[in-house]
Amino acid sequence: MRSFPPSMVRSPPISAARLRIHPRAGSSLRLAARPITTSLPHRDASASPSTPSPGKPQLPLGTPSPTEAPPAPLAAVPAPRLFDLTNRTVIVAGAARGLGLTVARAFLEAGAHVQALDLLPKPDEPAWSQTQKVAADRGVTLTYGTLDVTDQQQVHDVFEKCFDAAPTNAPVRGLFVSAGIQLMIDAIDYPADQFRKLIDVNLTGTFLCAQAFAREWTSRNPNSTEAVEKAEHSVSTGNTASIVMTASMSGSVANRGINAAPYNASKAGVVQLGRNLAMEWGERGIRVNTLSPGYIRTALTAKLLQDRPDFNELWLGGSLLGRLSTPDEFRGPAIFMLSDASSFMTGADLIVDGGHTAT
Repeated sequence: MRSFPPSMVRSPPISAARLRIHPRAGSSLRLAARPITTSLPHRDASASPSTPSPGKPQLPLGTPSPTEAPPAPLAAVPAPRLFDLTNRTVIVAGAARGLGLTVARAFLEAGAHVQALDLLPKPDEPAWSQTQKVAADRGVTLTYGTLDVTDQQQVHDVFEKCFDAAPTNAPVRGLFVSAGIQLMIDAIDYPADQFRKLIDVNLTGTFLCAQAFAREWTSRNPNSTEAVEKAEHSVSTGNTASIVMTASMSGSVANRGINAAPYNASKAGVVQLGRNLAMEWGERGIRVNTLSPGYIRTALTAKLLQDRPDFNELWLGGSLLGRLSTPDEFRGPAIFMLSDASSFMTGADLIVDGGHTAT
């Protein structure tokens, strides 16, 4: 008998016992399949569609069927309005100058009321006066208060006052934390007290602000968890809040030529903190994300580059755009992360670094 390789072996023909053959005129045959039995319970076709099938998991009452389209509360909102911050108040910690003051102005321009906080007794001029003019032109409020982000009790007291002071038609729904310090010292020489101070401001201070915000939000929105469970947390109900914490690209890479190990470690901590807070507070209707800027050209960095011309070559060499950023380039990302445009974004780290970490 001739043998065939396994790939050429064909299945045996169907047994005539499984088919009933009915001859017809001509050469065609009509094949009637034999009924196939099964161990699964038979369901009467006349039964009501709502009758549960034995052994089939049942969805809770009110849960949309997997075949039904879920509610789309943002679908009818024109795209530009997704970035609108009207009818809400945003707290900005670290808003006396630099990035914090720049994004505070951007939030005002987007329609939000802003409560600015910082350790400094007064914000920088003339930037603050210019920001006040923006608020007046937009018909929104801008306040300034002092805050030590490392003092837990003070943070909670100040945040409680911020929530109380918000306009009735514009409750607090956003927090942008930009407080932080930097100290460039070789790791081998870094004093322990300076290490602890930097971590206390950059990481602990960020956590305390987020914690105080979440406590106030939860106490004033007791139904937010229930709304999330019912998929009703939408722009129309106002049952959501957003926290954005400023990290850094330095939390993801080691910056060649910049000896600042504690700073980089603190920013890596902020990124991981954001992921975990997002996990804990998502069911409370609070989104938590981090923003990681690259090198920013400010008055402070301009002086540093003047003192250390070699840094200019290092920093520009790492940018795929061949330049440093300016604070205004973070207005768009900050508004996006605080607005309903990022309604399904949480636990993410948005890196805006000119491509520095891409290579």
